[in-house]
Amino acid sequence: MNRGFVRNLKLAGMWYINLNLALISYIIVWFDRKLKFPLPFPRHTADLATKEKWCVAILKKNGVLPNEAEVSSFTVTPLNQEIIYRSNIGLVEITYPVNGAIKNLKCIAKFAPLSGTVWNRTVFNVQLNHIKEIFFNKHFVCTDKEVPSPEVYYAEFSLLTGNLCLLMEYMEPSKEYQECVDDGITAEHLELVFNGMASLHARYWKDTSKRMEKVFPIIPVTVDFFDSMVAGKWSIASRKILVESWCRMNEPQTVVHGDARIGNMIFPDKDNNGRFVFIDWQAVRQGKGIFDLAYFLVLSLTTQKRKQVEQQAIETYYRLLKEKGVKDYSREELEEDYRHACLCVLVLLSLPMLSGEASAEGQGAKLFAYGMNIWRERVQTKFLDFDYQWMTAHYGLTENEGREAVAEMLIVIEDRLKRITG
Repeated sequence: MNRGFVRNLKLAGMWYINLNLALISYIIVWFDRKLKFPLPFPRHTADLATKEKWCVAILKKNGVLPNEAEVSSFTVTPLNQEIIYRSNIGLVEITYPVNGAIKNLKCIAKFAPLSGTVWNRTVFNVQLNHIKEIFFNKHFVCTDKEVPSPEVYYAEFSLLTGNLCLLMEYMEPSKEYQECVDDGITAEHLELVFNGMASLHARYWKDTSKRMEKVFPIIPVTVDFFDSMVAGKWSIASRKILVESWCRMNEPQTVVHGDARIGNMIFPDKDNNGRFVFIDWQAVRQGKGIFDLAYFLVLSLTTQKRKQVEQQAIETYYRLLKEKGVKDYSREELEEDYRHACLCVLVLLSLPMLSGEASAEGQGAKLFAYGMNIWRERVQTKFLDFDYQWMTAHYGLTENEGREAVAEMLIVIEDRLKRITG
């Protein structure tokens, strides 16, 4: 597409930076796996299990453990990591006596991925997942109680190697829904999702404070970079949808979770113990808040469930935004943005650098393909009754071009899934 001289110059610079960054990161990851560069924190759960004194000292320093606590038991239990892009995570359990009573502390320890090839880890680093997650937990979750997230006890990362260490609250008791399978989410839990999103988005609505620099936006030249990756492979109409929907959805409006699917949410248990939180902030960014809602409704609910609750969900989310102080956003604007956000979800699943396919291998690739196929079907049904006349008015395409572009991106997803699964 014709971007103009300045945009093409910026795109050339983006390619130069990314190629060099990927090469340097690849070399560092390779050497780090061989030499194990020294870090100021443990590099994985097995390492943490040998560093009881370090962990106890950190928890005491941050007021999680009493200073006088004498630990009698310290265990670290790794959790299942056979999921694409799943970080190295473990459950830490500490037992200590206080005034004759035995106390027990549980917390979650999260580290950068261990599984996968050097390239898998390089993609993780180049996408700045370690920096985004630690920055948000350290500079926002720790200070802003409005953010529906587990309490943070410790958050640090290594800029050189991409390692991270996050100690956070263990959510117990709680309820979790199985990704891509469970459609039994209750009306009460749906309300918690919408309230959680509205709380997050309203808290940072058009926030221009200095610390917002810690939450990175996806800038237009990055969108052009995505577009250039599919030049010659996608039609002009599909690329136009890519560029225009993503530029619109990534205009800085608030903080978005970025991966607000049901597998990244924890709910109160059946007796209403516990609270709702989002987990896994590796995709956090500045953008339009409605993206989180569209992402959740389209990907996390079956088609039947989505059709039942979609309009009410939009209405509920908007009402909650207004109740939490957002005044400069009309219902019509939200409806417009929701349609653009649904197109963004389609584009996200179609691009390997966004969908996570670039890191898929081994057992993780099989699980990736399983989940992606379900999401593809849900997106496909969403666009069966999409308003293509609206797309014509907003994207400069004919109705037929819009339908063909959507079909093309769905076929792209299907073809890649066939290659992954053999």
